[in-house]
Amino acid sequence: MDYFLSPGNKGRYVLYCEHSEKNDDGTTFSLPYKFLALLIPIMALHLFVKAQTVTLNVKNAPFVQVAEEISKQTKYDFSYNDRILQKTKPVTLKLVKEPLSMALQKLLSEQPLSFEIRDGLIIITEKKPSVADLDPGLQSDVNGHITNEAGLPLEAVAIKVKNTNFGTRTNKNGEFTIPGKYANSMLQIHLLGYADMEIGAQRARVVTLALAAADLNEVNVVVNTGYLKIDRRHLTSAVTTIKMDDIRTPGVNTIDKLLEGRVPGMMFMQNSGQVGAAPKLRIRGTSTILGNREPLWVLDGIVLTDPVNVDPQQINDLDFVNLLGNAIAGLNPDDIEQIDVLKDASATALYGAKAGNGVIVITTKKGKPGKPMISYSMSSGYTRRPRYSDRSMYMMNSRERMDVSKEMVERGMQYNNITQWSGYERALQDYYGGKIDYNEFKRLSDYYANVNTDWMGLLTQDAFTQNHTLNLSGGSNDIKYYSSIGYLNENGVIKGESNKRYSSMLNVTADYKKFMAQIAFNGSYQVRNYSPSDLGIMNYAYNTSRTIPAYNDDGSLFYYPQMNGSLKYNYNILNERDNSNDHTDLISANIRALLKWRVMKGLDVEGTFAVGVSSNAREMYYTKNSFYIFKLRADQTTRWDLAPVGGELQKNDTRNRNYTGRLQVNYLTTVGQSGKHSLTATGGVEVKSNAYNGFNITRRGYFTEMGGYFDIVPTTNSAYYQQWMTTKDALGYFNRQLTNDFAWFSTAGYSYDNRYMLNIHIRGEQSNLFGSRTNNRFLPIWAVSGRWNMKNDVFSNVSWINDIAFKGSWGWQGNMLPGQSANMVIRQNLNTNPYYNETSSNIVNYPNPDLKWEKTSSFNAGVEFSILKGKLNGSFAYFYKRTKDAFLDKTVSEINGVEKYVINSGNLENKGIEVSLSIRAIDNTAMGSSKRGFVWRIDPQLGQVLNKVLNRAINNRNNVLVDNITYSNFLDGTVQLSGKPLNTFYSYKFKGLSPVDGSPIFYGAEPEMSDDYNKKYSQMKREDVYLSVMSESGRREPFIQGGISNYFGWRNFGLSCNVTYSFGNKIRMLKIASGYASTIAYPQQNLRKEFVRRWRRPGDENYTNIPGLQANNNLNTPWWNVYPASAYSFAGSVYDMYDNSDVRLVSANYVKLQSASFKYNFDEKMIRKLGFASAYVSITGTNLFTITNRLLKGQDPAQSGQSPNINLSVRPTYTGSINVSF
Repeated sequence: MDYFLSPGNKGRYVLYCEHSEKNDDGTTFSLPYKFLALLIPIMALHLFVKAQTVTLNVKNAPFVQVAEEISKQTKYDFSYNDRILQKTKPVTLKLVKEPLSMALQKLLSEQPLSFEIRDGLIIITEKKPSVADLDPGLQSDVNGHITNEAGLPLEAVAIKVKNTNFGTRTNKNGEFTIPGKYANSMLQIHLLGYADMEIGAQRARVVTLALAAADLNEVNVVVNTGYLKIDRRHLTSAVTTIKMDDIRTPGVNTIDKLLEGRVPGMMFMQNSGQVGAAPKLRIRGTSTILGNREPLWVLDGIVLTDPVNVDPQQINDLDFVNLLGNAIAGLNPDDIEQIDVLKDASATALYGAKAGNGVIVITTKKGKPGKPMISYSMSSGYTRRPRYSDRSMYMMNSRERMDVSKEMVERGMQYNNITQWSGYERALQDYYGGKIDYNEFKRLSDYYANVNTDWMGLLTQDAFTQNHTLNLSGGSNDIKYYSSIGYLNENGVIKGESNKRYSSMLNVTADYKKFMAQIAFNGSYQVRNYSPSDLGIMNYAYNTSRTIPAYNDDGSLFYYPQMNGSLKYNYNILNERDNSNDHTDLISANIRALLKWRVMKGLDVEGTFAVGVSSNAREMYYTKNSFYIFKLRADQTTRWDLAPVGGELQKNDTRNRNYTGRLQVNYLTTVGQSGKHSLTATGGVEVKSNAYNGFNITRRGYFTEMGGYFDIVPTTNSAYYQQWMTTKDALGYFNRQLTNDFAWFSTAGYSYDNRYMLNIHIRGEQSNLFGSRTNNRFLPIWAVSGRWNMKNDVFSNVSWINDIAFKGSWGWQGNMLPGQSANMVIRQNLNTNPYYNETSSNIVNYPNPDLKWEKTSSFNAGVEFSILKGKLNGSFAYFYKRTKDAFLDKTVSEINGVEKYVINSGNLENKGIEVSLSIRAIDNTAMGSSKRGFVWRIDPQLGQVLNKVLNRAINNRNNVLVDNITYSNFLDGTVQLSGKPLNTFYSYKFKGLSPVDGSPIFYGAEPEMSDDYNKKYSQMKREDVYLSVMSESGRREPFIQGGISNYFGWRNFGLSCNVTYSFGNKIRMLKIASGYASTIAYPQQNLRKEFVRRWRRPGDENYTNIPGLQANNNLNTPWWNVYPASAYSFAGSVYDMYDNSDVRLVSANYVKLQSASFKYNFDEKMIRKLGFASAYVSITGTNLFTITNRLLKGQDPAQSGQSPNINLSVRPTYTGSINVSF
């Protein structure tokens, strides 16, 4: 080899090897960009955009002069020898902001020279003669354009000229250019997720190449586990990989909701349609009883934390509506490249604790080499509010409700303890009292029968949503960048509710020789407004009689009396809504930095550091004009008044700070001359800290109408108010939680001839949360997994099998429970205990030194295949998981200062199957034409998880695993019974209606057998009594879920739809009889239309199971609630029993059209004339319709009927969107 010292820019010299080779990884580096990217990434981004373009205007200039000018503009040095300069010609050239590579091509097009950019240098060499040089017809460049099946441009497609070292990639618009000297060559086209292709360069001239979907394992799909990036052909773990482009649905604005029906083995439950409500996700069942059952979210290898540390039991409650936001609520789906769902122990082992519920790894978009590309997307959506005409609103109108009142009058029924009158009853009371005459009573009766107040229209609205995203990306081989800003404005269907999100992201990657650095930032600001949950807006809309008007004739609000004990207050829900608010400001930011050192071939060291901060400021207020404040004023006397002045402000602030530090060494080598033996190893250490600091306080005397002013409450007012001022809520209190973890991890892998793979993962973790004993503080987690690529072995000669592989894993996962400590924490109260006349203290945390980790063993086996030239791809998997030492609550004596204590006592098991298919039913993509033929692709997720009776608590010593249960635990499914699935619930056994009065009768509670039952039940344990009067109803969580997505494409048109399904759980129909203060409804209460079919006279019990109106007050105090039977009371009234009986059970199975989207890609030639690189428009509908049990009468199957509150159903949304790039 010949080496030369050649003059560089500004008198510098660089060492030049005329026949040097590229680096092993094919990368080149630039020191200036490296320096800028590490110190000030935004400045680097700005400088880079300017530096990668060239502007020139020269005429007959010497080649050296032109080279120096380009070097000055780009900071790249030229390297050449004097021999070459003698062959150059004068340069006449005009360039305006031309990309560097294109500028060099034009500069050398008339010169006998070629160039190569390597290691920050532009290396000039002599052009070697070729056949193309002898044929001028081949000198023109070959321009091409690559799209996917939907007609969208594909970026970063690798195009290589076969048998040469020349390669390039498509830009953001899917465009590429091949030098004319390769016009007769074959092009090799490759992109992750698509089938490799070879095509002649001549056929690629200015045409659209549509790449067919790839076989499952045929292409080099990269799976990101957060710690490692693995070629899918070598993957031994259970991982589902999803490209965001495949699931992005306009109108669905959070990542978790996009996963519905897309991941085999994941259960998706959305119990509310309120704006900002987070769904519940379960991956392969439930691995903990008391701990958080949600999966772990990871962003670019860093674990994300929730902004508020909500009690796990509250999060696990299937009726809890999470409006607080979760770890990914601030992320813009438009910034996401890929999602990997890690399921088994092998995939999640490196995450240690908290990974027992599965891990969802999010990979953000990164910049790619090419000129700067700007993209803008905008969508506007319309969400339809509920209406009384909908099937879901199976409630009485005014006339139907008034007929119930008339029947009560005709039967001489009396309200019990009623002191509030409204509607028809109010008019009747006034008539009987002589306040109005019959004509006025008749007029009012007709009015109330036809008023039909539209509470739904008054309290809900057709809502509109806007979403905007602007991003800039580009780069070179040395530095790449991606940045974006986003704005989301979602108006809630419930009036006054909204969710706004401002988001930003910046990713910069820099390479310099043996070093690679990444720095990333993402931040968000969210503003949420809700009505306080105790207003029960949807409850009111459903359950308030439509005979009650909302406004007077003059347009003022109509008030009716609402009771608080023995006191009346004028009530109007619109007034309550306008005089209260629940407001949250959430700010979050995360910074991640990674530095990798490629020590030598196959060996690199990388360090990662990340910091995340968030601030959640929640303010909930009630003004002095609200019913909430009225209740605090009691009888308006000085002594009892708890809110003498103004309203109330409840302020809850939570700040989170977390950091992660990781040092990791990766090693890869091959053994043997043939390289068939491959060895990989990874090892490292990690430290994590997560701290929550919260402060809560309640202040009264608040005037929001005066700009948030607090008035001084005189000390002479209200002895009870002065006492309240000494409580924890009034004084304010802190909530602090600190979790520190230290871990080491290691992996080792072996592969033989791309046929057999074996991997071992191990992680040791220590936490401050658990006992003082060393063996309890340290948790080793390990997993072993393997893969057999049978296509490369026993099926190598079977032509119709493109790929087939078997893989399996076994290992352990762990889980920890926050809020536990080996130390006792005692808080001294400031006020004096009135009984002892001394200060007292409360135990905040009882020491638990013996608490250990929950440990879950996990087995996974599966087959992946691709057959018929990739037309049918799929996978089958079976899993089995067993958790031991599960956390359970144990009741202890109150002498300890606490009522319950967490122990390791339970066992759980889950098992099931997963099926995933991808079918290219029709593929008429025209490869040699710019027009695409018809394409039909089906991607069903069939079967999903089957764990019908397998997600159970196993305990051979006790039937009931928790000893402080009530009958409510059986009814709502929160009791843990051995041999039963978690969330198994029970119902009273309906026997029929009484032929005498139409009241419901139940097995085990017949009134005529009360003496016998009293003797029997008094000798039994409470749980045995409950099981005697109840029967098992089923489980509240589905055990089969999935989805079937279809895509149809033709020319520039595309139609996609996703149908989801859910089977296996039961729900109760909405309450029809209970919830009233007596056996009949109060005047202001509405009833479901089912009540029209109620029992009215003897004999009706043979035709209906709806109980009738009752005047018997004794039904509210049944025999089991009277001493001595009250010691084992198993229900409230018979009407409570009826609404919780098996006759009100319905299957919650459903099939739903989750989304349908129609897209049109504008013609490329037309778009280019307008200055755009690409553009498309789409119309999308989500939650369009649901097929479910007809007995639900339109009730959303996602609502259990168990909750005391009726939630807003998931509403249909229609969205139009446009996306342009330039």
